[in-house]
Amino acid sequence: MTAPTDEQLDALRSAVSRLLAADRRLRSREQQHAGGGLSSTHLRALHVLTEEDEATVSALAKAADLTPASMTVAIDQLEARGLVTRRRDLRDRRQCFVTLTPSGRLEVEEKQQFWRNRMAELFADVPGQKIAHSISVLERVVEVMQSLGDAEASDLAEATTPPS
Repeated sequence: MTAPTDEQLDALRSAVSRLLAADRRLRSREQQHAGGGLSSTHLRALHVLTEEDEATVSALAKAADLTPASMTVAIDQLEARGLVTRRRDLRDRRQCFVTLTPSGRLEVEEKQQFWRNRMAELFADVPGQKIAHSISVLERVVEVMQSLGDAEASDLAEATTPPS
């Protein structure tokens, strides 16, 4: 197996940058046109609740790539719509658990099915093997980006720590 060329690595970095920019534009349009509907950010968080009975606000925030404060606002909105319920931990009142209601579960499942159908239409001409390979490459890109971010954070911490 040969290593990727500089040109391929530059093209990959450019494609990832365009992907991230397209995702930001999509999120922005969703926020402008949501009209009370579930955004992809909400869905990422709520998907956790379709797999687990309940989750903390912090876990949902992490899944949606939001701050806990932003997730709390989103949970407030979803609770007002009857899609989730919230309960405080009896031992640690700061801890809050969120659960999908039956109508919340139905709405999440409907939205997920809509996106599955839409993606199936848009990628109908792409063989499943190519999709699987793309997923593998994208997962690797995520790992690389996380490790680069971790390395930068470590370098910054070292640079700001006074010598002992």
